[in-house]
Amino acid sequence: MNSSEITWRDGSEERIKKILLSADDRSSASDFLASNITDWPTRYHFDRRRTNILRPINFDPSMRVLDVGAGTGVMSRYMAEKGVSVTALEGDEMRAELAALRCENLDVNVQHGSVDDFEDNEGFDLVLVVGVLEYANSNPNGPSGFLKKLSQLLKPDGSLVLAIENQMGLAYWMGANEDHLGEPWVGLEGYSASDSVRTFSKPALSALLAGTGFDFQNWLYPFPDYKLPLTILSDLAYMEDDRVDLIDQLVGTPVDQWPSGRTGVLPFFDTRALHRQVIDSGMGQDMSNSFLVVCKLNESKSIIDQDVIAWRFSGDRKKSFLGLRQVIVEDGIRKINRKSAHADVSSESSWLTQRNSDSPAEKYISGPNLVQLALKSLRQGNLEDFESLLSMFDDWLTLNTCTPSVDSEMHPFLTDLSAEVLGEEFIDCGFDNLVLEDGKLKLIDDEWVASGGVNADLVIVRALHRLSYSIVASGSKTPWTLNMSVEDLASKFVEMFPRDLRIGILKDFYAAEASLLSVVMDGSEVDLLENIYEANRRRSNNVFSDRSTRTSFRSKFAWLKRFPGGRSLARWTRPR
Repeated sequence: MNSSEITWRDGSEERIKKILLSADDRSSASDFLASNITDWPTRYHFDRRRTNILRPINFDPSMRVLDVGAGTGVMSRYMAEKGVSVTALEGDEMRAELAALRCENLDVNVQHGSVDDFEDNEGFDLVLVVGVLEYANSNPNGPSGFLKKLSQLLKPDGSLVLAIENQMGLAYWMGANEDHLGEPWVGLEGYSASDSVRTFSKPALSALLAGTGFDFQNWLYPFPDYKLPLTILSDLAYMEDDRVDLIDQLVGTPVDQWPSGRTGVLPFFDTRALHRQVIDSGMGQDMSNSFLVVCKLNESKSIIDQDVIAWRFSGDRKKSFLGLRQVIVEDGIRKINRKSAHADVSSESSWLTQRNSDSPAEKYISGPNLVQLALKSLRQGNLEDFESLLSMFDDWLTLNTCTPSVDSEMHPFLTDLSAEVLGEEFIDCGFDNLVLEDGKLKLIDDEWVASGGVNADLVIVRALHRLSYSIVASGSKTPWTLNMSVEDLASKFVEMFPRDLRIGILKDFYAAEASLLSVVMDGSEVDLLENIYEANRRRSNNVFSDRSTRTSFRSKFAWLKRFPGGRSLARWTRPR
């Protein structure tokens, strides 16, 4: 089949068109488009995290860029907003129409067609290939012919930017369905001859690129994957002496197993613990879930900053609250840059302010954070050590309490002016933002400022709840049953905390957090509160709640029927 004959649609195109036509703001970070996310297709087309994959790239307004397989124009729109001239090439006619609509009134030339038939005499400074190379078997000359054609479209010092899943990615080893074929293990076992879609391991992809002239390769590693990245690591991260703790901090949960159960990761894995071992064994790069490769035909200047260890991005927030962190090495010292993703918008509310300073880089505080120490003690079943961490946290908070100002105005996290309060920046002192340095706790990445300060009990519960969520999301082991929900764990931690926390404090926190989220994210407090309660019900083994995942799981164990009593066990995996 010729690549021009393939239909790339996911069935959402008419909905996407209707939403785009009704949008006053079609930008890459549009609040309106994000507010219309209701399922995976709309998330794929409208989620503001999609374009994080391009943030390591330094775009110059003089660039000519070719976006191959432009889809509905997500990446083309972002690059045009950076001032570059974009040619968006899309093989599906309807998607090309949507890309033109998304990029209307910008320097984007949308063309419907295939790479095989595309011609250009000027040459491009950058050719972008995001989620496309895996389909290159449909090219008459295969992936090599596809890449060779792209090399001919580049200027001599141009760059090919490629994003793709890793055939040997960690998520696949943990049972996730192959992203394109919807079945587990098929990539790990080696694709069949009939498979039209296939990804590559790092050695195979590197050799493929080198074989088509791209000898100069700069590899980056997006987490949880390239589609909705929250962290992108460079090779520098894997060269640091403290790489295991450092990468664990930067990445957190290495697989995304909760977007409607999309990945299907099996519940037997402590994903963070496994990822730590992979890094410690020197296999971190080879087992990254996805790759971002920036490659050139010659040794000209890279379009990626070479001193960056990692890029970290905020989650799905309003445009005004989208943030970027760069962990860099400057004069041999590790530092962090905090920036707003969009400097032209205000990030203030009536009581909550975001600290995304464009001031000089700050020293990066190294050392294990409280999440890492808590997970270690709980994995080992050492409740004594865990309770010591809770006491350390409590003592540190006590040292930082003060009397509220007489003119303080109440807000969702400051509801009692008669009690002692913590400073304005302490709303963000979760266990992940507290690092143990020289035996003392140090607050890092205090992104949020709450006017007038915050009540200590709400901050404590917020920290404990975030720890609970992290444990369940990563499948981390605890001394208690694996089947505990986020709320079960949070309640247990509240009971274990050394100071008395009043009955009903969790519900008070949920209401306060919903108010906070209504400032930072799209949605009403009522809807966001329901989302919190839904998240509270999640358990480490929630993958079984997804019917398709259970069906897949059942198929893996169908062989049990051949053995005495096995039919009953196989029946246990039947979807209900």
